[in-house]
Amino acid sequence: MIDIITQQLHGELKEAKIIVAPKIPTLKSAPHIIEALQKGGISCVEITLRTDISLDIIKLIRTQFPEMKVMAGTIIALDQVAQVQDLGAIVGVAPGIQPKILERAIQLNFPFIPGIATPSEIALGLDYGCKIFKFFPAELLGGLDYLKRVYASYAHRGVQFIPLGGINYAKAVDYLKHPSILSVGGSWIAEGSLVEAEDWDAITQRAKLALNI
Repeated sequence: MIDIITQQLHGELKEAKIIVAPKIPTLKSAPHIIEALQKGGISCVEITLRTDISLDIIKLIRTQFPEMKVMAGTIIALDQVAQVQDLGAIVGVAPGIQPKILERAIQLNFPFIPGIATPSEIALGLDYGCKIFKFFPAELLGGLDYLKRVYASYAHRGVQFIPLGGINYAKAVDYLKHPSILSVGGSWIAEGSLVEAEDWDAITQRAKLALNI
């Protein structure tokens, strides 16, 4: 299998360092949230396909904020792969690993990052040319200590991880010190309470703090 992530995309995700999965409840709030993240230096967001407006949010970001890179998350159905590719997402992301979805991504020449929780899932992903994996839900699985042990068996294959799930600023600091980590994902920078309060300045300040790690 060919490598399912291009070298250019690998570099972009590494440079981004922090990938924000913002809580965006409405299309009206989306521009405010993305603008606040951009002011804080964030260059990449993950928009999960968990709501009826998710695809509209991706379209809005790609139209109004073309410099913001969009990862499309929670891809768990075949038709979603082509949908997010057509909207301009740079990569698809899944919470787990589904061979049919990986095969579809390869067929469309669309970069894809599957989610893993076990060594067996990493081995399956390698069979499909995957070298980058979403480690999810990171903290519930045992966090960095668990990942270090799993990584040891695959380090020579050049695998790297984007942990997400239960991560805050302090944990992000620890993760980013380890060579297995490409970047860190999380929603703490633009969490629901800040969005509800329309505290866009706080989101910007959290973004700046995170990028100083």
